[in-house]
Amino acid sequence: MPDTAVIRQMECRAMNTTIELTVETENGDDKCAIALEESVRRWFFSTEQRFSRFLPGSELSRLNQNSGKLTLVSAAMAEVLSLAEMYRQQTRGIFDYFVGEALQHAGYSCSFERLRYRIAVTAPPPDKRCHEMVLDVGMKSVSLSEGAAIDLGGIVKGWAVERMVSRLKRRHRIPRGVLNAGGDLQVWGGFQKDEPWLIGIADPWNEEGELAQYAAFDGAVATSSVLGRRWRTDCGEMHHLVDPRTMRPAQSDVVQCTVIGSSVVECEIWAKVVCILGSKEAVPLLKAHLPHAEALFVTGTGEVHYVGGKSVDREQWPAVWIDVAHIGR
Repeated sequence: MPDTAVIRQMECRAMNTTIELTVETENGDDKCAIALEESVRRWFFSTEQRFSRFLPGSELSRLNQNSGKLTLVSAAMAEVLSLAEMYRQQTRGIFDYFVGEALQHAGYSCSFERLRYRIAVTAPPPDKRCHEMVLDVGMKSVSLSEGAAIDLGGIVKGWAVERMVSRLKRRHRIPRGVLNAGGDLQVWGGFQKDEPWLIGIADPWNEEGELAQYAAFDGAVATSSVLGRRWRTDCGEMHHLVDPRTMRPAQSDVVQCTVIGSSVVECEIWAKVVCILGSKEAVPLLKAHLPHAEALFVTGTGEVHYVGGKSVDREQWPAVWIDVAHIGR
């Protein structure tokens, strides 16, 4: 680390989560630090304003209101929709952005920060229908099938992290850092040239504890859980990970999954897929589609499973306890 380098930590709230940024800057200029923090805050705020289904004036809300009609969208919306459709196909429909109606029926009708303080009223799950989206990326036009309601909460946070990190490296010339949006994070450059970032993976049973630690100079980590974002309803507790096969909150043996790879979006998607499918179905699918990634998931009985192409590298995993290892491809 250069003599003039300073490690700075910044934090803000957006997208119903905490955004944490740790970066190395080349000088101690407070004005530069304030400008950097404001750039990050504005980016996540504008992303929320565009993609939230809870804001009636958001671009996503307008798109849902126009289902059945051709709608012109922004380049950002077209990009995220294109990614969402790609992963919908890759995961065989388990990642499905057409779950907006199912989430509404499960009582998730307002932002989680408001939902946690009330008892939500539910409705029977909607019928499983084969909704379609026709997207013309060149024309930036979208047509959703009549009555479709999409939710991009399962992808847009990771996308926002990736885009912001790219900007931090290119425009602000930040040589090393960590950007963490509620457990979906990207690291680059190492803590120092010869020292990796040490990433703590949350313990699903203890908010203050860590399940494991992972060391990386560069890469992406995303964690998904059915235990964190839960709410009370007139039919009992619900969570936000909908199984598109039943249009109800998933009921698998996996309560939390962390995926480690090169893309935050990819890790975010597959962490959710593992939680929805459960260990028996998810492991072979994960091995087939993410041969170079690693995953750590926890079952409802407390078992910790590791998925990877080879045995656990103890330098990369300095602190972890594994009950079941799924090694090889």
